[in-house]
Amino acid sequence: MELQRKQSKQEDEQMCDLPEPIIHKILFLLNTKDAARTSVLSKTWQRAWTSFPRISFEELDFNAGGIEQPNYYPKTNKAIKMKKESFMAYIDKTLQSFLEHNSNIEEFTLKLTYHDKEFVLPRVVKWLTFATERKVKVLSLCLSIIDFIDEHKLLGKQVYYSLPQVVLEAKTISELQLSHCKLEPCNEFKFCHLKTLNLNDVHLDEQVILNLTLSCPLIEDFRLNNCQGFEHLMVSSLPRLNLFHVVANTKVLRIEIDGPSLQTFHYWSRYSYGLDNEHCDIYLEACKNLKRLFFHNIMAVELLENIGSKFPTLEVLEISEWKMTDIEISCQTLRVLTLENCRDLEVVEVDTPNLVSLHCRMNKLPFYSFDAPSLLEVELKFYLRSCSNLWFDELKKLVGKFNNSEGLNLVIHSKCNGILLDGLNERVLSWLIDLTELRPTIAISSMGLSNLVERFLLDSHVETLSILSSSSKLLEVLNEKLINRLFKSRCLHDSLSGVKVVNLDREEDLEFSKWIALSKSHETMDYKITSFKLEWM
Repeated sequence: MELQRKQSKQEDEQMCDLPEPIIHKILFLLNTKDAARTSVLSKTWQRAWTSFPRISFEELDFNAGGIEQPNYYPKTNKAIKMKKESFMAYIDKTLQSFLEHNSNIEEFTLKLTYHDKEFVLPRVVKWLTFATERKVKVLSLCLSIIDFIDEHKLLGKQVYYSLPQVVLEAKTISELQLSHCKLEPCNEFKFCHLKTLNLNDVHLDEQVILNLTLSCPLIEDFRLNNCQGFEHLMVSSLPRLNLFHVVANTKVLRIEIDGPSLQTFHYWSRYSYGLDNEHCDIYLEACKNLKRLFFHNIMAVELLENIGSKFPTLEVLEISEWKMTDIEISCQTLRVLTLENCRDLEVVEVDTPNLVSLHCRMNKLPFYSFDAPSLLEVELKFYLRSCSNLWFDELKKLVGKFNNSEGLNLVIHSKCNGILLDGLNERVLSWLIDLTELRPTIAISSMGLSNLVERFLLDSHVETLSILSSSSKLLEVLNEKLINRLFKSRCLHDSLSGVKVVNLDREEDLEFSKWIALSKSHETMDYKITSFKLEWM
């Protein structure tokens, strides 16, 4: 016992005397509340904490994210207010300790939820002044302001607040993230070192966007998420712009980007356009170095016309919720193509000689022509409902065009039951038509069966899983992986609470009888079967 105490004391002393850079690495792994607690360990830790270059204040970490409501008991509203006041007092105390040691701050994060404008804004300005005076480089500000409209300050609505002038004048900021505020044409931006700009639910108009681009020529990463106040989005004068990301939940009629260095463009529309041919016109022809294009929920067929000549370096194209009936994709440089949930799409012509990866998740086979001789990675996902013999014939033709078709694997599953089949051939494809009455989902993938098991279980929490393979060795490996839950994904390891091998012949559930017959029918094809019962948290 005495020896153990000496060893423990020695370890504590070693911990207390760690070099400051090592302590900073440890503090980076903690939230601000826990990081501050380490200052009591020793004077070394206290010095490291007061010189720590990153501070993050998030109200939810302190369980202070509630909002007073008129239907709450007065005692409840009082407790909510006290938690918020206690949290803000903690911020004041923490910043005071940094002030006493005159330390600079590289990163400053402030996330507050639902506050009275008159109550919180003066404090926020004080905290932001502290950060900007200490030459902050990375600033993240998420502040939900409530404008109370009754004398008791219980009824109110969320409003956009004007960004404090102290932030607008912060010349040292290189990365800025803002939420729930408004930027106005009268604002004078002095972000001369700004490289990353992320705006979430921010109100700004076309003039503000123009002012931003003219005032911040070093921007490389520009993101607009659920922002509003504009219908036309024109961006130029950003010679270093590498990524432009837009998520729109209001109507946007025109997007025009002139970015000679732009490599990634992402447009995700949450707005439902009408039936009067109203759509968003997107012009990217000036972006000759574009490599990655992502589109969701748009009507812009002109954008894909002559896409190969418009974007001579394009490598990745992802289209989801496409609103047109036909598209032609002809591009010599394209390597990755994804089509997802394009319900209106009837005809797809693909001419991509260097395509190596295809991902298609739809209820139909719209491929009118398909030329991709270099294809290596395939993922097809369909929902079998009332598919005809003709549909399966088209599927056979498509799969036959894949050079590695013999290496494809098959997943068949409903809500509760799943089957993974090692290997895919014409006989299996012919046999799939008998499954339509089970209304399953099928997936054809070039992913190895071991990784496919993990991917499948992450997406579908089935109660029973059968794995069919001609390799007994592979089944042994998968059996060990499932029973011992040897997954790469920590999430899957935690959510799957139990796995046990079962004999399907003893299954008494009548609804499962067809799945039993389905699995057993493959024994005539030299397949071995292992089945599992899965229990989820």
